[in-house]
Amino acid sequence: MIYRFLSTLALVLLLAACSSNQTGPTTPPPQSIAAISTWETSGRVGIRTQEDAVSGNFTWQKSPTGFSLDIIGPFGQGATKLKSTTDGQVTLAYKDTEITGPNAAILLQQELGWVFPVDQVSYWIRGLAYPQTPSRMTKNSDNLPNKIEQDGWLVTYKNFTKVDGLSLPQKMQVSNPPFRVNLIINQWTIQ
Repeated sequence: MIYRFLSTLALVLLLAACSSNQTGPTTPPPQSIAAISTWETSGRVGIRTQEDAVSGNFTWQKSPTGFSLDIIGPFGQGATKLKSTTDGQVTLAYKDTEITGPNAAILLQQELGWVFPVDQVSYWIRGLAYPQTPSRMTKNSDNLPNKIEQDGWLVTYKNFTKVDGLSLPQKMQVSNPPFRVNLIINQWTIQ
């Protein structure tokens, strides 16, 4: 009887040890905004064009190998999905249409009439100037960007939030009249 009890107890302890959460090495948070290699953000977006105004929720994931940007209209209506593919192409899906091309900004303009410089905004959303073209940046007293002027666009930062000790934009506007995009970021995840 005691042998059976001890055997059962040993088995329970062994199973408990196997099922416990084992933690391996963790990736330390980035030391600077520029060091962020992978990020995910979500929030609200408002897009104004010459003929239209669209609002909804967005989720944007970016890694060194690609990105995925989803914009979903109010009450889940009008989903627009933009995603890079492994062969360097970009796929745009909206309504019952899916189209692939070499450049996200061109696809958005041709298909939806939206002028949205995706490559640049992937830097601006972190409070950085796009490194491929000249820019002019002004900063506030906390050394955070107030404005970035680049490629005909004006990026205005309204609020910042702390994420792993780094200040990242929480509310911003990207404009090049008649086009304007307002972003309110509810959540950041960075690596």
